[in-house]
Amino acid sequence: MRIQFLTDKPVCQANLPNCTSVATDVHHKAGRGRNYLVIDTWFAACRSCHSWIEEHPIEAREAGYSTTKL
Repeated sequence: MRIQFLTDKPVCQANLPNCTSVATDVHHKAGRGRNYLVIDTWFAACRSCHSWIEEHPIEAREAGYSTTKL
């Protein structure tokens, strides 16, 4: 599923500073628990942007890159 998702969305959706533009990661906007395989909660990201999203959860949530993990 990941390969097909990134094939369909090859460009990083975050486009943050230091973005490489090439989507290599699937960010799980709603966490990896019960939404792990729910593609509607996935977000294509480059490694740089994905790291920033994970390291800045409050800012990522405010920017719409993550949602409440309930």
